[in-house]
Amino acid sequence: MHPEGLMGLDWLRVTILPIAIFGIAFFVAYLRFENVSTIRALILLVLIAIVALLGAKLFSLHTRGWELRPLSQELRGGLRYPGAALAMVALGPLLTRWILPTLPLTRFLDVLAITVAFSFALVRLSCFLNGCCTGAQCDASYCLSYAAGSQAWYVQYKAGMLPHASHPSHPTLPLHLIFMAASFCVGLFLMWFDPRRSFNGQIALLYLILHDGAKGLLESLREPYVLELQLTSLLMSGIGLVILLFILWRRRKPARTI
Repeated sequence: MHPEGLMGLDWLRVTILPIAIFGIAFFVAYLRFENVSTIRALILLVLIAIVALLGAKLFSLHTRGWELRPLSQELRGGLRYPGAALAMVALGPLLTRWILPTLPLTRFLDVLAITVAFSFALVRLSCFLNGCCTGAQCDASYCLSYAAGSQAWYVQYKAGMLPHASHPSHPTLPLHLIFMAASFCVGLFLMWFDPRRSFNGQIALLYLILHDGAKGLLESLREPYVLELQLTSLLMSGIGLVILLFILWRRRKPARTI
């Protein structure tokens, strides 16, 4: 199987608009009982999407030693999730207070976390079709081969593993599909747990723990392996766990009597 772009187009550029529309629609629909302005919610999401894309691009450049590729290649891909997550965590609260001051920040983060989980599951479709974010070479029936020009092909061609430049890549572990399944399962769990949450912000913390924790573990299977991607995801998961445990401890701590 050789997934390729549609009519010469890169799949990230083909799918990014539908995914953005889905994320906006999902976010607004989920907030329909929170008495917030739909227009303001749309503006907030557009700004956060821009911030996330810039963060993902900057983090990708950082992992590449700030090596710029031709503009066509930079537009085609080169986005790293940890950068998007860090950018949203850093600037999301400021944008929320500015645009939707009536919406509690912690509740906004809860809904955003569920939206992001499903959105990133859809983003992995472009990874699958472009042949990026794959694992090591394997020979199992579920392993996939990618056409010349894909990231999987490039890694193997650079390593001298292919007989000629037009030869497709050897089959590799479809790690992007595992990433997709992990994001989708986390999103479903968060939706189920949301009505049962103990406090606003708990869903966002569970997102960091589960989604970034799973991603951090799966990063060990990526080929080529990128240490910073794994460490960043595991660090964010650990921070979420520490904050959640501290909040639960404070909530269960008995009040002191005089």
